[in-house]
Amino acid sequence: MGNQFLAVVPEGLKDNKELAQLLGKLKRTMRERDQEVRFTPPDLWHVTLYFLGEVPAEETRLVKLLEEWSPPPVTLRLQGLGAFPAPDQARVLRVGVQASQELLDLQADLGARLKGLGFPPDERGYAPHLTLARSRNLVSVTDLVKLGGRKHFGDYKIREVILFESVLQGNIIKYVPRWRKAL
Repeated sequence: MGNQFLAVVPEGLKDNKELAQLLGKLKRTMRERDQEVRFTPPDLWHVTLYFLGEVPAEETRLVKLLEEWSPPPVTLRLQGLGAFPAPDQARVLRVGVQASQELLDLQADLGARLKGLGFPPDERGYAPHLTLARSRNLVSVTDLVKLGGRKHFGDYKIREVILFESVLQGNIIKYVPRWRKAL
């Protein structure tokens, strides 16, 4: 069983032309630099709410908790381009997600409920983002981050929470939906 996480998918994000153009420029630049970077396909774009790790297949308490949970609808604002841990030494290139109070409340409520089942909180704190690319080696993307700067990539309604499992197929990670909850 692979790692599992709860996430939301910004509805209609794959249709954002400005983000698609920026993504094309990022890909061309990384190819020209001969840097090994794996871009996340748009159909796998998501914003993680809570990383669960490995969850036993027989864990029914998690689904019961999620079924009884009644989160409100949320709107996500995507803005700016950034990198983790830092633009000059990055492993992850990401689009920022504004940490609105409604998103923080949703994540905190979910975290409190999951803590009751023994899932530990993320020690790094919650930093909402949408991963565009990953690198095994540290790469400098400072100039690329400036391309996306503080650009606003839109506001997106979130209509469901999804429990995903990371599944390795060959050397490619797939995110397989295991459970969905409409908001």
